[in-house]
Amino acid sequence: MVDFALVALIILIAAYAGGVAAIVRLRPAGPARALLEGVGTAVGVAASFALMLALARAWLPGTIIVAALLAGAVLYGTLLRDVGPARAGATAAVGGLLIGASFLFVSYLAVMALIGAAGVYVMLRLWLRSRPALLVMGGALGALLAVSAGVFALALSTM
Repeated sequence: MVDFALVALIILIAAYAGGVAAIVRLRPAGPARALLEGVGTAVGVAASFALMLALARAWLPGTIIVAALLAGAVLYGTLLRDVGPARAGATAAVGGLLIGASFLFVSYLAVMALIGAAGVYVMLRLWLRSRPALLVMGGALGALLAVSAGVFALALSTM
């Protein structure tokens, strides 16, 4: 059985990812296409979490591996256009390891923190160059992981 709060968080993070995708693609793709891409992004995020939840019931280490791989894929896709394939690959590998290690402590909140930070980066890229946006993304990821650890510790202390 999946906790209702986790399902609500997954729905919210999927809606956030879809909204960010739609906003970012609005000007280059037009309203109808941007809405379709946003819905597709939201469905993809929700399906990724569903995959991790289903895998967690069968093989927990597999969930950590899938979370790390999905994190690497998100980072690579997000950064490829701005920093090139070599740097995007290196950043994706390190980020995937970071999220995989964080997953051991804060579970699904680590993946949600990465999605939140990636959304901040993509939105900032509309107005800023890549270097300042990357710095803010790194800070946002660190802050969101710290908040995730605090929320997780609080939840465990009240059990």
